[in-house]
Amino acid sequence: MYGIYDGGSVIAKFVAPTTVRSNHPVFASDTLSLSRNATRRVAQRWEIQTHLEPLSNSAQDLFVHLIDKAYTTAFTILMPQNYGAKLARSTTSPTPLASGVAGNTIVTLTGNTQGYIPKGTFIKFSNHNKIYLAMSNRSGDGTLSIYPALKTTMLVQNNISMTWRDDVFMQCLYDLDVVTGMVYSDGILMDMGEIRLVEAV
Repeated sequence: MYGIYDGGSVIAKFVAPTTVRSNHPVFASDTLSLSRNATRRVAQRWEIQTHLEPLSNSAQDLFVHLIDKAYTTAFTILMPQNYGAKLARSTTSPTPLASGVAGNTIVTLTGNTQGYIPKGTFIKFSNHNKIYLAMSNRSGDGTLSIYPALKTTMLVQNNISMTWRDDVFMQCLYDLDVVTGMVYSDGILMDMGEIRLVEAV
């Protein structure tokens, strides 16, 4: 269930509309001949804009979470997967092992028996917190293109596993415009409206 987690359980569910955005700074300028020069930085993070399901009897959990985490402490959310990718993926649930070199956009998977990972799937590796996006389809073992470039080297002998279904948890922070308090819409429903979360990188 996509939403904000605390103590291993969801305390606030995401509801539509939800936007997942890649913040990857680009510096661009147009020349007099109108050709464009653009350079993309290495840094990248995911940002989520979403509404939360209004709460009544359990509103205190989210209220305390907002006060406790504020803008400085990372917390866990379940990363929303692309609906089309969810429909296309295999029904089997292998947890493949991954290897790759920091700075590359290719990882090698083993143990992906009968697993079909469609492009557009969010993935995470067990040795670091960064969330990646599958940029190619992968059926069984072999190479998988990812975005952004791998931040940490993963050696074969270290048995680094990869999650890729509805088990991709992201560490994030509340953005600075989120109210660290409670907002009630009619006296009994705590409704925070739209909030923004940024990946803790």
